[in-house]
Amino acid sequence: MNIIKTTSIVAVSVIATLVMAAISGFQFTEIIAQEVTPPEYKTAEGVSITAIFKFREGEELVPVQVFTQSKGFQRSQPFIFTIQKIVGNTPLLHTHADEAFLFRNSEVQKQDWNPFDVEVILNTGPYAKRAFTYSKCFVDDYKVATLTDKEEGYFGKGFATVEDYVLECRAMTPHNPSRTALENAKNDVEAQTKSSLDYQLEQRQMIK
Repeated sequence: MNIIKTTSIVAVSVIATLVMAAISGFQFTEIIAQEVTPPEYKTAEGVSITAIFKFREGEELVPVQVFTQSKGFQRSQPFIFTIQKIVGNTPLLHTHADEAFLFRNSEVQKQDWNPFDVEVILNTGPYAKRAFTYSKCFVDDYKVATLTDKEEGYFGKGFATVEDYVLECRAMTPHNPSRTALENAKNDVEAQTKSSLDYQLEQRQMIK
């Protein structure tokens, strides 16, 4: 099946355009050289967030620092999530934000004009722990802000200029890669055990 803390913000490591060819195991199976700024911040248990935006114009890898599922778990709710990221080189995402601004007076046009899909992947190292596939999305709101952290920004800790996106989608599918990895490991053990038994039976038959 195909399918990707805090307010201290910089971009994710040299991961590159993740082509998640097989959700089984959720390893980053293919890396296409598209360098991203190495991280300069810490997160609990080393979790990083990556979003793969699939636009009609092409795919774009977006390192994300804050990901929030706002609505969608309840049956009657729309699928809405928010992301916060450092302002970076994401021309396709910026284009869609600008188009949503142009169509702000027409909700129908904003939703129907060139919708896109998004894969959000929460991983530790090369292993994904949780993932969500969103379909037929559009940018519902967009803001840019500089986080001053009150006086601390003026005394050595610096500032972060971030983009906040609100995205609404027609559909969402959650994925449990850790469970999939456990099931795959169990199947591998069973296959190896079966092969070993078959080999022993063959050896006994040859002796007879």
